[in-house]
Amino acid sequence: MVDIDDFIKNDKGQQEIDVYLKMLRQKADEVLRPLAETYYPLMIEYDNADEFKKMRELSTKMMLVGKACAEISDYEFNDKLIMLSALFGGCCFLGDSFIDDYDEEDTLDYIYRLERFLTKGWFEIKDDREKLFYVIVTRIFTECNVFEERTRQAIFGQFLAQKRDALWRLDPTELISLSHDEKIDALFQCANDRGGYVTLVLSLILTQGLSLSHQHILYLAGELFMHIDDHGDHHQDKYNNRYTYMNSIDKPAHKLEKLFKDIISKIKTGLPENNGRDILVNFLTRYYYTRLKKHVLEQNRGDTRWVVYE
Repeated sequence: MVDIDDFIKNDKGQQEIDVYLKMLRQKADEVLRPLAETYYPLMIEYDNADEFKKMRELSTKMMLVGKACAEISDYEFNDKLIMLSALFGGCCFLGDSFIDDYDEEDTLDYIYRLERFLTKGWFEIKDDREKLFYVIVTRIFTECNVFEERTRQAIFGQFLAQKRDALWRLDPTELISLSHDEKIDALFQCANDRGGYVTLVLSLILTQGLSLSHQHILYLAGELFMHIDDHGDHHQDKYNNRYTYMNSIDKPAHKLEKLFKDIISKIKTGLPENNGRDILVNFLTRYYYTRLKKHVLEQNRGDTRWVVYE
């Protein structure tokens, strides 16, 4: 396995990513901390500070991907796009938390109320965490054209993938009833959609200049991100009896390596040769190696929900 610390220290592209991450982490804090202090103060109290740190870390990653998307499209990654990327990362973190951290009844209630919000425009806030979530969502929606057809479709596609994953977690009966190959195919497509739509939504709320071919490549980048993430979460997901593609196949590390090489090759050949493309490649490379390390570190640790990783 690559020594990730030496890799970051000695690779020029990773040194640049390191600089970007430190800068964007500070920007994420500037955007999200005042909102958390105002609408969900419990999140940043001492005993719960790791929850805010995890939200900030995901937001930092989304901001880096947002910078890549903007520069791929020849957009300046200005203050507005920085803010939108930070908010989007916070939205993704909180949306996942309603599934990961709530009981079955509350998770189902959240899923169906979010669906009503996306289809009817109406929502009811039940607690401060939801208040922060909807404040962030409405700020994103007021800053970009979410009624643009591709953006609207991508947002709902992201929701449907999250809904499918959540319902399988709560009741895997349908999934278990499938043949082995059908189950693996279903989990693979669900992971692809969970990751692919995230990068697609992010790119579309930041820019409107991406061609369909470039959108496809960014969707693939999101797929790779999700499979890497699921491999890093392999032991936590097993601990929670959650099925994912990566924890349901033989030799997952071998399969992930193949996916990584294939998609990185498509990114390099399918996107413009510019700094945005290089940021995306270097970030995914870094994420790949850090999550291979996380996979090893978390073996036999049990519940690691609040361990904060870069």
